[in-house]
Amino acid sequence: MATPQREQWPFQPGLACFNAWKNALSLLVDCSIPDDADPASFDFHGCAWQLPGAFVHVSGCSAMAMSRTQQVIDERPTPHMVLFMVLEGRVTSNYDGLIQEHEPGDIVIVDYSLPYESETSGFEAIALTFDKASVQTELQNNAHGLVLTVNDHAGAVLGTQLRGLAEYIDGLSVHQCQVVVDGILHFAAAAYATPATRERRDKRFLFQRASSTARQGLSDPDFGPDELVAALGVSRSKLFRLFEPHGGVQRWMLAERLRGSLQSILRSTPDHKIAAIARSHGFRSEAHFSRAFHKRYQISPSSVRTLARDSMRMATYETLLKRGGGNGSAIVEAWLAAARA
Repeated sequence: MATPQREQWPFQPGLACFNAWKNALSLLVDCSIPDDADPASFDFHGCAWQLPGAFVHVSGCSAMAMSRTQQVIDERPTPHMVLFMVLEGRVTSNYDGLIQEHEPGDIVIVDYSLPYESETSGFEAIALTFDKASVQTELQNNAHGLVLTVNDHAGAVLGTQLRGLAEYIDGLSVHQCQVVVDGILHFAAAAYATPATRERRDKRFLFQRASSTARQGLSDPDFGPDELVAALGVSRSKLFRLFEPHGGVQRWMLAERLRGSLQSILRSTPDHKIAAIARSHGFRSEAHFSRAFHKRYQISPSSVRTLARDSMRMATYETLLKRGGGNGSAIVEAWLAAARA
């Protein structure tokens, strides 16, 4: 009985591992590590099995980023897709404009004929790579970025299948493994084809479009829901349903304006007037801004400026920003709450 041949990653952490990792993935993606990471301590590990119609990978990596831009797609075409299951860590990915953060238990489809980027501070994962033309049309068409989570019944079943294959593959024949893979892909096609799964992705994508468009107009005090509806080309009711989990469009816009102004106060010099900061973030008057700011943060804008003069507090803020990958809007409010306490 022929069993799949296990290929073990042969490099220990270090510079040779980093260079070999970049070279191994060069046909698919451009690879890099964060500027503050040391290639000499880079770690990639794992193993792979080649089957007649698929590759099975169980691997992990330290902090890294991968990018498959349109230029890479044109220069290095490939017929492959992949089912990627996160086991440990978190991975933030951009699927041709749709940004999603994946956590343990998430299983996502990546279509390498479309742009794709990802970054992580470290992960462990199972990946099942297959030829796009060999699977059901439900996986071939409009599947890029579709996610099943561990909270989805179908996601839990699919995750169990992937884990089982990775755990027992060494004891199965090549034929048995391929039959298991075919079954996994057949089930995945049915699981990802549900309207709810696609609607969830499309709704997330539309919200990202809406929030990105809105942020571009927040400096204009006249920019509101009507202007956002016109810019997106959607109905008013659809827009309001989209922002309902965030308290509505107006509340979301106010929160974003306040977060932006808070960041600006921390970055501003003492001679930069609070009134000017308020106007630059879409507030018609300093009085309106101050009332809204105090209601949200229980502190005045001028008191925040006083806190910002404390070098130790600002050093803590910069450290939090660096650790958070620059996601300042969430970090700045957490920092302010801690600073006030």
